[in-house]
Amino acid sequence: MIRFCCKLLFVLASQANSVLATDWIRAGLNTNQSVWGISGGLLWGVAPAGFRGGEPRGLIRLGYPVLEKGGYDLINFIAIEPIVRGRRGFSELERSPLDGVPGKKIWAEPGQSGVATELCPGECRRNEHGVEELELKLLVEKFDNGAHVRLVARQWSDKPGELELAVFKQQDSEPLDSCILTATMGNMARARLLWLKDRVVSSVQLYPNYKESGFAPHKEFGLSELHRNKDGDVLVAISTNEKSPATVYPFPGSDLWHYAGERVTQYWRVPAKVDTTLRAVVNGRFKYWRSDQPVPGGIAFENFELCESFHQGQTFVFGITRAEPNKLGL
Repeated sequence: MIRFCCKLLFVLASQANSVLATDWIRAGLNTNQSVWGISGGLLWGVAPAGFRGGEPRGLIRLGYPVLEKGGYDLINFIAIEPIVRGRRGFSELERSPLDGVPGKKIWAEPGQSGVATELCPGECRRNEHGVEELELKLLVEKFDNGAHVRLVARQWSDKPGELELAVFKQQDSEPLDSCILTATMGNMARARLLWLKDRVVSSVQLYPNYKESGFAPHKEFGLSELHRNKDGDVLVAISTNEKSPATVYPFPGSDLWHYAGERVTQYWRVPAKVDTTLRAVVNGRFKYWRSDQPVPGGIAFENFELCESFHQGQTFVFGITRAEPNKLGL
């Protein structure tokens, strides 16, 4: 994986956001890439757009301005993993029936299934509170286990570091046990601290003896262990334990797996009305993906997710912020 700064190619659209105060990035309107978000805040995209070279398909790519002069870099991916009768689907790994390539195709609605160049700006409006809101529907190819889902993505001008994803089952889908949205790349920033309600869990302490090349076992933390903010939302976060992660080069002489940006906190948030089955789940990696190179400083969290039994329209919010977790109330 070779780092490069996100360089969006803008097209002329002088009147595109004339009635909006926020500098929205909207595919097909003011950029010719499948990227959306708020300039200076969280940007997100689907293939073929991205923030680094060689990014796998079947993932939502998350970028944040952590580099010098406000440059964007890839922070994490979100994979879609629906479970049907105990069988888990994998949006990143399953092959598309359209071209046989790994990674389910994800595209914005409206658009012809699987057309990667389809650029849809989404709908931007002011809500009843005067906050600008961008909404976009994302379609996903049917999974090998029979699951078929779509997502509704939303961002708000007053929360530029957050992306809300609501999950809906399509009519032709098999019944879902759950549909997991998992942040899959905690190793990028070497996130080793998991922030719960009354304690901080270290990946090094959670997996003291794990030295293998695969995923360390999943660990779950139930609803009673998760923090609630003043609005009653459930909030759980991960962060690095390193003061200056950008100074570390995992592969000497190479930018491979180099995190070059500022420290950030990554978190999942679920609105106040939550299912009692809600739980936080993590796993870890001691060695980088497809390599025998140990992660500098020890095992770090890799997958980071909130899980609950499926219900139509269930909502998860992923956030990235420069604020330390204790500034979020954790």
